[in-house]
Amino acid sequence: MFNEAQGMQAVAKQLNRSAVTELDDRELMKRFQAGDEFCFEVLVDRHKQRVMNLVWRFMQGSDEAEDVAQEIFIRVYKAKDNYKPTAQFTTWLHTICRNTCYNAMAKKSRRPMLLKNDDDEHADTMQQLSDTGNPTPANAMMYTELAEAVKNGVDSLPENQREAFILARYEQCSYEEIAKRMECSTKAIKSLLNRAKTNLREKLKKVV
Repeated sequence: MFNEAQGMQAVAKQLNRSAVTELDDRELMKRFQAGDEFCFEVLVDRHKQRVMNLVWRFMQGSDEAEDVAQEIFIRVYKAKDNYKPTAQFTTWLHTICRNTCYNAMAKKSRRPMLLKNDDDEHADTMQQLSDTGNPTPANAMMYTELAEAVKNGVDSLPENQREAFILARYEQCSYEEIAKRMECSTKAIKSLLNRAKTNLREKLKKVV
């Protein structure tokens, strides 16, 4: 009888865990903040490949990418109480991801990568500085300042613009993919991205 009760409890627990995996990111974070560690495991499993891909691109294929990815989830764990359910989890996660990558590259004196867009004159400037085999101290300083300005500029965008920009620029999602994730039309996404780029250009004028 005792073994049967244990078996039923195990089945119930398994069913409950199965249901948890179907929850959205916001709900998982709320439960994790309330003390449910399994929800954190679900979030890691759900986003580990996305994080690894982002780290790999930020770090330009560094051998340290896996260690940096692990550090990102450690930071997510420690910063769980800072997350606000009103924000997109993926945007919050990406901010932690980007800052962790920049810190890791700074420790190794490596130059961060800005993903290039065909009509982005600031990416052209950074690419020219990055292509220099032995950059001068002045070029290295300019590169660092511009990378920091881009990071701060992205962080200061309105949430919907920031989310669309991150998905397009860093995850290279199509308009259709972004529209599906953000639950709006492709026309609205194009408008958001145009406004985001305009805002970033304005913020970067003082740097370039």
